[in-house]
Amino acid sequence: MLIRKVNIQGSFREWWPHSSIPIRHSSIDMRVISGQFRGRKLRGPRGAEIRPTGDRLKESLFNILDPSIQGTVLVDVFAGTGAIGIEALSRGARQVVFVDSSREGCRLIRENLELCGIESGFRLLSSDVFTALRLLVREGFSADILFMDPPYQWRPYRDLLEVCFRTGLAHGNSRVVIEHDRKAEVPEDGDDYHRARTVRQGHKCLSFYGFKSPGI
Repeated sequence: MLIRKVNIQGSFREWWPHSSIPIRHSSIDMRVISGQFRGRKLRGPRGAEIRPTGDRLKESLFNILDPSIQGTVLVDVFAGTGAIGIEALSRGARQVVFVDSSREGCRLIRENLELCGIESGFRLLSSDVFTALRLLVREGFSADILFMDPPYQWRPYRDLLEVCFRTGLAHGNSRVVIEHDRKAEVPEDGDDYHRARTVRQGHKCLSFYGFKSPGI
C-alpha cells in the first residue's frame, strides 16, 4: 500500500510499509475494541501534542456507526494515532484515508498499522487538513464517513464542514462527525448540512452532521 506525504504546496513523497523509515516505539495505552483486530494494543503519544480519542468515547462513536461501517470509505482527519481509522478497518471498512500534519502523528499511524498487521485498505496523507481535502476533491474522492478530531482550540469548524458538504467529498448518505470540547462553538447547520445529533461524555462531545433533507 502506497503512503503519500503531501506538503502544503501539494507535492508528494511516497512511503511504503516496511521501509527504512525508523520507528521510535511509544508507550502502549490504547486498544482496538471490536472486529478483526479486537484486543490489539496500540501505541499512544509520548507528549501532549496528540490527544487521542478515549476508549469510552470511541466505543460510543462506533456503537452509533455500526453496523453501517461495513464496506464503507472513511476519512480520519487529524488522525493522531490512527486509532479511529484502525477501528473502522477492524470492523470491516473498505478503505480508510488517514490525514495528519504532524511527524509524530504520522509515525504513530504507521507504527499502529504495523502492530495490527494492516498492509492494505488505507492511505496516509501527511498534510494540513485543507490541503489534504482539496487533494481528495481533485481526485473525485467521496467518503461515507468523515471523522474529525481537531485540537480543542481549533476554530474553523464551519470552513471544514463546507469543504465536506459542498465539494462532493460527502454524498447524500454521508456522515461527518466532529469530536470537540463541550464549550466549543460548533455550527448547528449551514446551507447544505445540519447537525443531526450530539453525544456528550464528560467535557467531550461528538457532533454528527448530514445533508439537509428537503424542507429543512
